[in-house]
Amino acid sequence: MNKILQGIDAARRGTVTTDSSGTLEGRYCFGDNFAGFAGHFPGHPILPAIVELLTVVALVSEQTGCRQRLTAVEDAKFLNPVQPNQELLVRCKQRTVKGKLLYDAQLTVGETTTATLLIDLSPTGEAP
Repeated sequence: MNKILQGIDAARRGTVTTDSSGTLEGRYCFGDNFAGFAGHFPGHPILPAIVELLTVVALVSEQTGCRQRLTAVEDAKFLNPVQPNQELLVRCKQRTVKGKLLYDAQLTVGETTTATLLIDLSPTGEAP
């Protein structure tokens, strides 16, 4: 596992939960020393978009008990930056779009949506 994936695991706060509608929810807080902030951007660090995507993948992997692989990004909107030490709430739910089972995710800091994602994942068969 590389430093970014290890950092995502370390940033998780509490356990992943699932509500009655099947929505997964996890909380993350990426500290100043998170490897993903290095060079992105000097003097004004923001969480890279790929880390936001990988955080959703990690959330689903944790909940399903099987490491997931990102196979496609059907839609992605990165609306507001995530800065160090902000609590990032990640919610996602499976949704069928044109006959394809996808994960629909919303990432927020406080009341502010930072990203919305519609992604395709496939299980690797490995434990997370």
